[in-house]
Amino acid sequence: MATNDVIADLVRDLRPVRPLPVPPVRVAQWVAVAAASAAAVVVGLGVRPDLSTAAITVAFQAHVIFLVAAAAGSAAAALSLAVPGERQPRWLRATPIAATLAWGGWLAAELMTHAAAGGGVWPIGPGWGCVAKAFAVAIVPGGVLAVMVTRAAPLDWQAPVALAALAGTAVGALGVEVTCPLDNPMHLLVWHAAPVVVTVLAAMSVCWAVMTVAERMGLRR
Repeated sequence: MATNDVIADLVRDLRPVRPLPVPPVRVAQWVAVAAASAAAVVVGLGVRPDLSTAAITVAFQAHVIFLVAAAAGSAAAALSLAVPGERQPRWLRATPIAATLAWGGWLAAELMTHAAAGGGVWPIGPGWGCVAKAFAVAIVPGGVLAVMVTRAAPLDWQAPVALAALAGTAVGALGVEVTCPLDNPMHLLVWHAAPVVVTVLAAMSVCWAVMTVAERMGLRR
């Protein structure tokens, strides 16, 4: 094939390309969407009756700080990692992991402290309502972030997908903090924190399975 024919074939179906905004701008866009959608769902579900009292406690404030850091940090890392060739500082990926571990560690410390004081923290009790509320709050932030990650066309999907799942579920857990009046540490660990971990692991597993099948079918190298 002549060079001119090759060039003609390449340019025949070209369409205008609209560059994506830089990752910090996309993170700000996602934060705005996530905050608005989460607030709307929380208002619809109804805030906990003791919110004004709980909001001034150190435990509640710590939960909020860790979850906000996990959500925003995960979104920033996911959107940066999704861009092929984009260089990411190590702290960018470490921030959401550190925030999530700090949240889990704080909850575990609350459990141990309450147990040492003779509190009844071990009964788990039903908490599927909290799980449902968390996913109701998380579905829009998580879905929007997944679309934003896809638009960047990442070469390696697993890390961005896992971080997107963490960002969405962290927003969901934050929503449950302001809707669930139960402060039992075991309840918080099992019904607030565990679904975050399970969802992230499930997202990683599904992504790994899809990439493996695509490689075996020759659709991805």
